[in-house]
Amino acid sequence: MSSFLYEYTMLGGPTINRNLGYPDLSIVFQDEFNTNDNPLNGISWNLDYKFKPLDIGQLQVGYQFRYLKHFGDFNYERKNNETGEFELVPEFSSEVTLNRLIHSGYIQVDKTIDKWSYSAGLRLEVMNRDFRLQDKTGTLDTLYEYDYIRPFFTANLSYQAKEELKLYLNFSQRVERETTFKMNPFPEREHSETLEQGDPNLLPEFINQIEGGMIKNWKDNSIYFTAYFNRVTNLVNRVNTVFNDTILNRIYSNVGNGESIGVELGNELFLNPKWKAYLGGNVFHYSIQGEFDNRHVDQNAWVYSFNFNTTVSITPTLSTQFTLNYLSSRITAQGEDSRFFQPSLNIRKSFMEGRLLLNFLWQNIDMGLLNSNEQRITTFRPGEFFTTTNYIYEADMLILNLSYTINSSKNRTKFIKSEFGEKEF
Repeated sequence: MSSFLYEYTMLGGPTINRNLGYPDLSIVFQDEFNTNDNPLNGISWNLDYKFKPLDIGQLQVGYQFRYLKHFGDFNYERKNNETGEFELVPEFSSEVTLNRLIHSGYIQVDKTIDKWSYSAGLRLEVMNRDFRLQDKTGTLDTLYEYDYIRPFFTANLSYQAKEELKLYLNFSQRVERETTFKMNPFPEREHSETLEQGDPNLLPEFINQIEGGMIKNWKDNSIYFTAYFNRVTNLVNRVNTVFNDTILNRIYSNVGNGESIGVELGNELFLNPKWKAYLGGNVFHYSIQGEFDNRHVDQNAWVYSFNFNTTVSITPTLSTQFTLNYLSSRITAQGEDSRFFQPSLNIRKSFMEGRLLLNFLWQNIDMGLLNSNEQRITTFRPGEFFTTTNYIYEADMLILNLSYTINSSKNRTKFIKSEFGEKEF
């Protein structure tokens, strides 16, 4: 089996920052305009082959080629209040080019013996990353290079104790790659108090996870329990340093290692033929140990989250669904991100034997009372700085959709999900 993907994504768009007088907002102290052309080209090619079953199990091998070229042209201009003309600000303007080439091959074996099932796999990955940074005055032209050859292991073991009870133990290794945005060291003037910039030597996060648990089924209902340990090497966090007495540098940097140990529990219940519900929760202890800006980082705290979903079929053609996702506050290398939650309601009505479908979605229910879909991010260093920003995203989004199906064939076109640009965005 083989598949090929080419992706082109145009990222970017202008940012306008104005510092206005108060209470007279007609006074413009500073007018800044940031343009950026940010095209991305990505190629992915997969080749997989499955052998005939062997004594050791089902053997499968494969190869993947991935190439990303991401160019960014950032022009930062500030209006001269005397001439009325916008002038280039060199310290905030740059050109960057990221080339990332990845070759990876894998081998995997799967086997079932009586009530036991196991699988084991090895992926060998070779990555080469070139990041070129240039300024707009012609004085800076630097190439940052990084590469590795690294194995990634996976192993899964399960035991079907009873028809309705399954036990499992899993181990996995994976990599979370850095984005171009987090690598550009030229500051971007996000607003009056913040310069946002990246680290050209930013390392990818390497993640190791081991988990074990059980799945219990009875009739149409199910419950699962998982205990896990997760370790992240080269953990990337957003941290701050002082630029001057009123402005902070916001930097994306490797701050050390992060560890999570916790349990997850969830169940799906069919309360009656017309009503089903899902409730899941996660509790874990999270810690960060490392160093940033020649300062020791030592943070730890308990974190929890839960997801609730319930669906009621009022009639054969009318149903409603309510969903709530909640995440508690959690620590960062220099502070805390506040709780975050999103309640939503969906009502679905079908006509003409399902061909005509009316769908109403009330997303991020708030009504000015709940503070839904907003989060406060706080960072500080005692005696140096304290900053807190409450990010308020869209709430009370009402979406009405009406669709009619001409051909009810199940062979529908599948849209390919973005593999490169969505992460950069």
